[in-house]
This record gives sequence, C-alpha cells and structure tokens, in this order.
Amino acid sequence: MSPAHTDGWNHNAHYHRHLLAAVPRPCARALDVGCGLGTFARRLSTIAETIDALDEQTGVIDRARGLSVHVPNVRFVHADFMTWAAAGKYDFISMIAVLHHLPFREALTKAATLLEPGGVLAVLGLDRAPSLGHAAARSVMAYPVSAYYRVRLQTSAVGAPTREPTMTLAEISEQARSILSKPIIRQHLLWRYSLIWTKS
Repeated sequence: MSPAHTDGWNHNAHYHRHLLAAVPRPCARALDVGCGLGTFARRLSTIAETIDALDEQTGVIDRARGLSVHVPNVRFVHADFMTWAAAGKYDFISMIAVLHHLPFREALTKAATLLEPGGVLAVLGLDRAPSLGHAAARSVMAYPVSAYYRVRLQTSAVGAPTREPTMTLAEISEQARSILSKPIIRQHLLWRYSLIWTKS
C-alpha cells in the first residue's frame, strides 16, 4: 500500500485540517497519541520540529514506520500511553479516535500534564448518541456527506483496531470541563467531536 493511498480520505482525516489549525506556531515538540498508520503525524511534521508518534499496536507501528521513512522528524514509539514515561513536555498533543480506547479522566489528565504552558491539546473523538433517535438523525445527515466524499476522493482504512464509544458528548463535556479549564468542544457531522484546549 502506497503512502498516497494510506493518507487518503476517511472520517478522521476529514478533520485533520481543523486540528492542524490549532497547532501553536512555533511548535518545537509534538506528541501524537494513538498514531495508527501515522497519517496525521506525517502531516504534522510540516509544522512541528519533532514528533513522537505513539501506538500500542506493534503491527500498526511497524507499518507506520515503513510508510514514514521519508519523514525524519517523526519518531514512532511502541507503547501504551497510560504507562509510557515521556522524556519531556510538549507544545502540542493530538489524540485522534483514541480517547474512547483509554480511561477517559486518567488519559485526559496525563495529556494535560505533558503540555508546556501555552501548549495545545487537540482531541478528535467518537461519542455515543444519547438515544436511537439522536443516532438516526445524525446518520440521516452524515451518510450522504460520507458517501459524497467516498465517491470523489481516494479513501483509506484507519488501519488500527476500532471500538464503539461508550460516553455521550454531554458526559464527555462534563468530565472534560472538570479536568480542563474552558476547553472548546464541538460536535462534528461525521460521527466525531473535537476538543481543543490551551494550557495556561
């Protein structure tokens, strides 16, 4: 599989620009938690000086390394974020479709502690619809948009294990605001939400 195909369109990649817009300039050190095949890390490499890209799946990390040999400022690390010991703090931390795989409060708290003052945490996550009615209403709008992009653009699989979210956006917002001061949380169309937080 070529890098071009791997870096194609999917529901996560659709929102990469939104997250990249939140990266502080300049950005010396960045961390991508749950990097998968490294698509976002490679895009982030054009902004950040150095990037640690973390994933606990050995096969996924091996593929990401192979797809990123042309990107020398990304270091791929095979590790569980919750037990991994960072060698310093970061100016930017991204967590794309990974937070619902982790203990929410503990993972968000750890990410916050790893940021430098003025650093930015950018989460793209999945949330559970609070009812079947909400799920149906969301899908009625999202499916045609998703189908449109699938027809027009070269698509790519996420390339990492998936899991259904268990928390609603209201629950995510309540817990996040008890940990972080004034995070910006937005619901997005394609079954995703974003959380952007700047550490004071």
